[in-house]
Amino acid sequence: MNYQFGILSVKVDVTGTKITKVTIGSLNDGGNPRSVSIDQQAIPMLEQQALTAQSANIQGVSGASYTSAGFKMSLQSALKQLGL
Repeated sequence: MNYQFGILSVKVDVTGTKITKVTIGSLNDGGNPRSVSIDQQAIPMLEQQALTAQSANIQGVSGASYTSAGFKMSLQSALKQLGL
């Protein structure tokens, strides 16, 4: 998904209907040092939120609103493709 500061895709592993792993499939934030720093801090939290929620209904990370929105949109798309 395109988001304000780059392109982000989420990879989701499932067993049946249970989300077992959420990782970044690809991320291109243009190499902006601030974006890289924010992404490095926020993405592990977003991945954990998705596992805990077992859905795309996640809170996001304060201070990383664009990354959070891009992650959530990509997660929703991935789950839709999986029929979840």
